[in-house]
Amino acid sequence: MDELRMLLEVNQSRMEKRIFDLKRSQHTQCEQGDNNSRCKNLAKLLLLVIKMKNSLLREAKFDNHINSIKPLISELDDPEIENAVNELESLKEVDTLRELKLSFEKTIAVINYNKSTLSKKIISNWIRIQDKNDPLRAKFAEIEESINDNDWQSIATTIGDLAHLEFKPWLNKLNGFIVASKNISTIYHHLLQYIS
Repeated sequence: MDELRMLLEVNQSRMEKRIFDLKRSQHTQCEQGDNNSRCKNLAKLLLLVIKMKNSLLREAKFDNHINSIKPLISELDDPEIENAVNELESLKEVDTLRELKLSFEKTIAVINYNKSTLSKKIISNWIRIQDKNDPLRAKFAEIEESINDNDWQSIATTIGDLAHLEFKPWLNKLNGFIVASKNISTIYHHLLQYIS
């Protein structure tokens, strides 16, 4: 998790530097009225997309800026960005990485409770014992690592091993997270093409 935070901070500082360089290099071009608003809108868009990505990976709640992004996106007339925004807008609720982890922990607790003996069930009402070597916890570590690497194929392989019925709601949440992450990345990379 610390590596993820460090990576996000490095990327955010790079983007802020890139936006600053863009503004500085485009300053003479952007003083011509219409281009000025276009440059400002691109910078706003990029910052909002970065905030969305950071909130998805770091925050307790997903900070959805779709309503702020939509009017700015329409000016670009880029169908791929518009499709990504529409997919993000169609998501009812997006869980952050933190929420996914907490939900995964609760699901593991339910699974362990269901397969424990009566005496363990009674004791578990007062004492929580977490097995750090639990293979299910190792699965989440694999999933988290794949998320950090944007390796969606590995995630699909890893979640294929989660056969417990209790994971079905969690897998739906993970799917929403993946769709949001992919679409935010699509918007981000397309906006970078406009800048460079």
